[in-house]
Amino acid sequence: MSAVLAACAAVTVTGCAAEAGVRDDGAAPTLSPPASSVPLWPGYTPPTLPSPHESSPYVRYLPVDKVRVPAGGLARLSAKKLLLNDPNVPAMVQKEISLCPGDGTCPLRDAVHRDLTGDDRDELVVAADLPEFGRTLLQVYTASGRTVRPVLIYWGPLGLTGETSGRDLLISAIGADGRVTTRFRWNGHVMAALTPDGTATRPDLQGVVPAGPEAVPAVPESVPEAVSGGAGAADEAPRTETRTPR
Repeated sequence: MSAVLAACAAVTVTGCAAEAGVRDDGAAPTLSPPASSVPLWPGYTPPTLPSPHESSPYVRYLPVDKVRVPAGGLARLSAKKLLLNDPNVPAMVQKEISLCPGDGTCPLRDAVHRDLTGDDRDELVVAADLPEFGRTLLQVYTASGRTVRPVLIYWGPLGLTGETSGRDLLISAIGADGRVTTRFRWNGHVMAALTPDGTATRPDLQGVVPAGPEAVPAVPESVPEAVSGGAGAADEAPRTETRTPR
């Protein structure tokens, strides 16, 4: 009997060892390395941008010298008065604004006050819808002492909208490609559009006139031809845009 039990025990142990042994499930799967960026033109060197001291065909945003910042700050200023005295605003646009507050003829939207520069003082955001030209003009003003100066002049498609996210300004417009949103951020001089890597564009051009898609050597006498999201030479680098199909 003992011999039989020993034989059974040996079979049982052998069976367990076979179950617990290493099994060959075939070749291990091949691991692929993570994708990496490959430049299209590895030997290309971008042209050098002109320094601020070199001649430029652009002129910078002009301060609004005819209007002084009152004791209560920009919140006490009339948007109409400001635009009518702003040398950066074309005469044709000022003519339209002069109709305010006419019955249904005033192109001005309500002024908005938001701190966009981080100095705990609100900037003034004004917008004028110009159906005759198919454009909307949006401007942001800041106070430098008692001087008012624009830090963003933006010509966009008629009916553009805007919002703030923190201190960033997001401007959106709906065009043939759907909704396009451009993000602007204070770079210490102007509200500059952000590049895809999150940096502000063209620090060497701290605000130029006319901030439209076609920059000319002087203040425009007419409304610049704007493209979707057109800003200006201070905004020539690629922008951070969000496109939402219709």
